[in-house]
Amino acid sequence: MERAQGQGSKVAYSIRPLQTLAELEACVNIQKEIWGYAEHELYPLRLFVNLGKIGGHVLGAFTAREELVGFVASLPAWHGGHRYYHSLSLGVVARHENRGLGRRMKLEQRRMALRAGIDCIQWTFDPLRAKNAHLNIARLGAIVRRYFPDYYGHIDSQLQQDLPSDRVVAEWWIKSARVGRAIRGAPPRRSRKPPAASVEIPADFGALLRNQPAKARARQLEVRAQFQKLLARGLAATDFVYDGESARYLLDAHEN
Repeated sequence: MERAQGQGSKVAYSIRPLQTLAELEACVNIQKEIWGYAEHELYPLRLFVNLGKIGGHVLGAFTAREELVGFVASLPAWHGGHRYYHSLSLGVVARHENRGLGRRMKLEQRRMALRAGIDCIQWTFDPLRAKNAHLNIARLGAIVRRYFPDYYGHIDSQLQQDLPSDRVVAEWWIKSARVGRAIRGAPPRRSRKPPAASVEIPADFGALLRNQPAKARARQLEVRAQFQKLLARGLAATDFVYDGESARYLLDAHEN
């Protein structure tokens, strides 16, 4: 169990595996609150129950009053003979965002993976969501080498609206030097030379999607084309620069 002090807040948190049915059931409800999913889009209780029994896990962030305010869930997966974790979901409810809980849950997930002899955790994320990209690449040290247009097909949620569900795959090689640099707070990218390429995205794509949906759709297509071209050259997203007003991926030759 990890204990965390909320940044800019006196709220204390603990991070630990979820064990009871009531705790796991709360993850179903949190999905609705965070992503606004329709009922048929939710990961069900049965899935969360089974994850802890088949070599995966569900970790939760709790307040001192034992209120579950976020979770991360993983299941065991294989590529050929290589075993890794696929991280299904990571979310923190809005009133507890921006306190480092997402990163702390991922670091606890990493600790559990290392203890299980696993060296890689992977997950998908929307490449147009700057805060997620910054956490995944700059603060955790993941890389991106794969882009999938409309990965899940139509998703019935408030966040996705009617856009295609384009996703990239974050590869988190948790024993790598770049991950070590990132979790110490240093830039994960090794080279000090200019990147081979960059891809700029809106700093707040959610606002663009709400206010100018046609422009948001066009921007998605532009970013898709750029990523597909650059990744086909063997480049990988190795860092992400984000200051709240601008956001861009930095791409280089693949590095671990």
